[in-house]
Amino acid sequence: MAEPIEAEAKSAEGDAYWWALRVSAGSLAALAVLGGAAAWLLRGSGGLWGALAAVGIAALSGLVTQVAMIVGRRRDPVTFVGIVAGSWLVKMIVIVAAVLVLGRFDSVDRGTFGTVLLLGVGATLAVDMFAVRRARIPYTG
Repeated sequence: MAEPIEAEAKSAEGDAYWWALRVSAGSLAALAVLGGAAAWLLRGSGGLWGALAAVGIAALSGLVTQVAMIVGRRRDPVTFVGIVAGSWLVKMIVIVAAVLVLGRFDSVDRGTFGTVLLLGVGATLAVDMFAVRRARIPYTG
C-alpha cells in the first residue's frame, strides 16, 4: 500500500516528507539501541525499560505527524489541516494516557524516560525542520 503513495512523492515537498520519515525512523532506532544499552548499563533494567518506552512515545510523537503529512499533502488545504490536526489530537491523547500508565510502573526509571524522551522528540523535530528548510517548500500561493 505504501508503494503508490511513495510513487507519487516526486516533488520537493513529497521528497522532504519521505526523507524526514526515513531519517527520523533511523534516528529513533539508533536511539533505542544506543540509549537502551547505555540506560541498561547505568540504571539497570529500569533504565532499559524507561529508554525503550521513551523511544516508543517519541516515535509516536514524530512519525505519526510525518505520516499524516505524507497522506494529506495531495489533498485540498482544509482536508490536509484536518488530517494533520486530527492525527495530532489522537496522538496527544495516546501520549498522555501512555505517560499516565507508565507512571504507575516502578520498573520504569523516570529520569531515563524523561531524558530519552527529550532526545527522541528533539531529534524528530530537528529532522522535520531540516527537511522543510532543505526542500525550500514555498509557503505562499
